[in-house]
Amino acid sequence: MPDTQEKLIALLTQKQQLLERVIPYLEEERGCILESNLERLAEVTEKTSALLNELQELTRRCRGQVAQLAGELGMPEAKSLSPLVARLAEPQREALHGLQAALMQMGERFDQLLRGNGDLLSGALGTVNRSLEFFGRLLNRNATYGGAGRIIDGAARSRIVCREI
Repeated sequence: MPDTQEKLIALLTQKQQLLERVIPYLEEERGCILESNLERLAEVTEKTSALLNELQELTRRCRGQVAQLAGELGMPEAKSLSPLVARLAEPQREALHGLQAALMQMGERFDQLLRGNGDLLSGALGTVNRSLEFFGRLLNRNATYGGAGRIIDGAARSRIVCREI
């Protein structure tokens, strides 16, 4: 059992270090989005993606260690660290409790950055889509009001590349 606890502490420490590496990339991603620096955004996104893949694998391994520790402590129904920490000896309990608190705080920051970056990208794409719709309606009058006040389909005679005025 001490071996499982030490492995879990080591994995959670690695996870903390990995989150410390990912968060600055997410912050840089935000800056690239705000500055519309698409070239740098692509580079940062590639690096972030690689780190997120590592984080996903590390999270899987952590869950495996938590499940193994739960089995060793006679609590196979426990799916998280919280119920297990109370049943551990003092040095491991303190180490795991500290790691858990740090990871929770970093996880909140991580989620906040992901949501914020997603919202910025969604807003930018929405603006582009609205602009395209506007120009599409302006240049291709496909629908007009008929004599009865209903919308009727018109002919699409103009194009965005060459339009006669």
